[in-house]
Amino acid sequence: MTQSAIVRSGLTSRKHQLRKPLSSLAVKGLKWEMADLADVPPHQGLRVKANKSGSKSWYYRYRVGNKLRQITIGSYPSMDLAEAREEYRKYKKLRDINIDPKTSQQQDKELFKRTIEKSDDEVHTFQRMVERYIVEKLENTRQPKGTREIQRIMEKDLGSLAPLVVGDGLRTTIHNHIFEISKRSKDVARVFRRELNCAWQYAFNTGYTNISCPINSDIGGTLKQGQRLRVLTDKELSELLPWMHNYSETVRDALTLTLYTGLRSGEVCRLRDDWLVESAGTWNIVIPSHEMKIPHADHVVPLVGRALEIAKKRRGSGYWFKSRTGGHVEQKVLGVEVYSHSGRSNAKTYEAQSVCPVGNWSPNDLRKTARTHLAKLQCPYEIGEKILHHKLLGVAGLYNQYNYEEERREWLTTLGDHFDRLWGQSHE
Repeated sequence: MTQSAIVRSGLTSRKHQLRKPLSSLAVKGLKWEMADLADVPPHQGLRVKANKSGSKSWYYRYRVGNKLRQITIGSYPSMDLAEAREEYRKYKKLRDINIDPKTSQQQDKELFKRTIEKSDDEVHTFQRMVERYIVEKLENTRQPKGTREIQRIMEKDLGSLAPLVVGDGLRTTIHNHIFEISKRSKDVARVFRRELNCAWQYAFNTGYTNISCPINSDIGGTLKQGQRLRVLTDKELSELLPWMHNYSETVRDALTLTLYTGLRSGEVCRLRDDWLVESAGTWNIVIPSHEMKIPHADHVVPLVGRALEIAKKRRGSGYWFKSRTGGHVEQKVLGVEVYSHSGRSNAKTYEAQSVCPVGNWSPNDLRKTARTHLAKLQCPYEIGEKILHHKLLGVAGLYNQYNYEEERREWLTTLGDHFDRLWGQSHE
């Protein structure tokens, strides 16, 4: 075969590969450093891209005359491949009858805005103010996931404020309303106060009210939770660890990895196959820096003992802790299950749940527990901080660039053996 024939053969093969239909597996494995993925006929024009934030967006690319245009039609995993194709077909039908999908999409949003503006005539209620803020401001400035969460909180907790007309003389009413929310959760009350303040400021800035927002840091009281200092003792761990079979397997494994590796529970929830690396008989999790809460470098986590067993058991299907709706489980799933077994709730849903023998702890307390027990075992300060992916402060962090990988493996082995003894099962 001639050189030109080989080249042509390679190009043909490459073209064939590129024309494969999109698959759920390909979409799931797409990373932000990679090029967009495109579907093929009969869904040509449907594409998906990974964003640096970790989210993925579906969009439809098409031509109007000689101009290339595109519109975003959803986000993954809240919209899976089948749903994206269904949404694509709706816009494709508009394109087939010479209607620009982008224009149609904008008209739909404008129609929704006008519907909000027309309802209740000129009565500017708190509910109307919040709805307008979400539609006009949040949907254009925040990620879809964050917008949905704010919308959920505001809809749930607006309560008796919803029908009230925005005006003067409501300072005490608002204070009492937020104060009642804080009795249930200071975090929720703080978010509610912040977003209600933003909604009022937006309404004032855009002319829907001429009443200045009265909400400040005193309204609703002090809403700071304060830093949690909870660390589980040897005695508490010896009670908790054998009892953890009462949690679901997903939650039990996630909590165990948090304790045995010192990872944040949110990072554990996002663990996936392509972060697991094996070399010369040793295993590591390598989390890219952009996936870390503090993205100063990739985080290499040596896997040993029980943590390695969990990794090998859960690998093979993309995310290790998969959600029923696609993607990975949210961090709050761990907190909810821990709370459901805490005995602190009066909800009927949790009446039949067995009560954990160790009280007043949260998943992230396990990370503090890991660090504290490393210190107790006399792990050197620099190694302990590297295990938690903390950046060494000051001149020490500037001059000391050693990664302590082997030392971290040794001390995580020591820590795991310590926890195994408390669990009642030797790992030797």
